[in-house]
Parts: sequence; structure tokens; C-alpha cells
Amino acid sequence: MQNLYFCTVKSVNLRILAFLGAFWLLAEVSNAQVPPYADQHLELHVDLAGTFVRAEPLPLPDPSEPAMPFAWKTVSNFAFGKNRGQLTMVADLSALHPYFRDRVQLLIYNCKKKGIELAIVETYRSPSKQNEYKAMGKKYTRSKAGRSKHQYGLAIDVVPMIDSVAQWDNRTLWRKVGLEGEKLGLRWGGRWRHLYDPGHFEWTGGLGTSHLALGMMPRVPNAQLYPCLQADIAELRQWWHQWDEHQMRELLEENTAVAGSMP
Repeated sequence: MQNLYFCTVKSVNLRILAFLGAFWLLAEVSNAQVPPYADQHLELHVDLAGTFVRAEPLPLPDPSEPAMPFAWKTVSNFAFGKNRGQLTMVADLSALHPYFRDRVQLLIYNCKKKGIELAIVETYRSPSKQNEYKAMGKKYTRSKAGRSKHQYGLAIDVVPMIDSVAQWDNRTLWRKVGLEGEKLGLRWGGRWRHLYDPGHFEWTGGLGTSHLALGMMPRVPNAQLYPCLQADIAELRQWWHQWDEHQMRELLEENTAVAGSMP
């Protein structure tokens, strides 16, 4: 509720500024030395200022009717030259936790300054997609649904690109990318002894998946920079849920098609 209050205050402040701007505009026009025919211009200025003063307040989003997440950027299997299962992958930064999203944007920016182009392979991952990886074997994951940071918008998979070709096996390049991520406080999968995963970065603020599964979210540094964090996370959770349901239907249709093709 407190975060919602701050968001509302920000909107109100913008409207106060618009009103003051309109007042200043009227004062300037009234004091200006204008020829007789400028009365029509003054009326136009008054009408223009009135559009600011009379503007209707922006409606707050109804949490029971969240925007559909299907505008998220997605990629399909083999998009980056590797088998990553049949279910669609979300490759959109807006599907991530706001603080973690900002860290990732900095990672991409810092790598670009060093001449390294990063492509986003996967951000949020549904439980259905996680179980698909689990079924594909330990070389993909050892974690079942609910045990991956991807299910909480706190993990991402990326890959460096050279001439539009994914560089999965370039360890020198991976090390440069990994060090940049660690400078930003991100945990890098290239450090893992088991299931080396250099494209994976995550941040949980010290929480484990058992905490995340209970609905807990990590404390963010500089929380004053995220006054609407709780509202943003609540909306994200609804989007994640809708995507989860979408992928369950996608999986059902895939299984039905396979069963129908069998003799």
C-alpha cells in the first residue's frame, strides 16, 4: 500500500507541474506586447493550457486484470545453435525482477563498451519449461520446477555473439563476460564445478530457492530508487502465472499432437 501511495504521489506531482506550467504560459501571454489580431492566438493558448489543467487522472492498473505478457520477446529452439527443448523461451528483460533487470542491463552495456555483444537467450522460465530441461538430462539442469532462479525472475541466460554467431565454446570471451557480471554483484554459472554454465547469471540477495518458493523476495540495495517495487513484483507474478498457464496449454497441445501421430 505504501508503494502504491508513492506511485500515486508521483503522478499527482506531474499534474501540479503541468498546472504551474500552464499558469506561467498564461501570464507570459497576458504581459506580452501583441498586435490587435493576437486575441485569437490568446484563445488558442488558453485552450492549450486547459488541456493540461483539465487532464483526467491516469487510472491505476487493476491488479485483477493485468496486461497480457505475450508481448514479451520469445525465441524458439535452436535459435542460438543449441537444442533447448520444444517449448518457447522468454527472452525479454521486462520479465525479470526490476533490480536484477537493471543489473543485467548494466552487464550488457559494460560488455558492449568492451566490444562484446551479448544476446539474451532466456529470462523468466515457466515450471513447464524447467521440467522439460530436467527431462532432457543432467547436462541441461539438475533442478526441477520451482528450484531454479529463473522461475522467480532472478536469473538469465546470455551468449556472446560474433558476426551473429553464438560463441558457446569461447572460454576466453566467457571469462571476460563473467568478470563483468561479478563486478555487478551477480553470481556467474561459469564458476560452478558441476554443470559449468557460463551463460547463466543470477542474483538472489542471499536467498535460496526454498525462500523464494515461499514467496519471499530479496531486499534490494538503494530501495529508495524502487518506490513501486512491491507493486511491480505483484504485477510480474500475475504475468508469470499467465505465461505458466500458456505454456501448460502449449505442452498439452504438443503431447496431443504426438499422441495423434502414433499408429
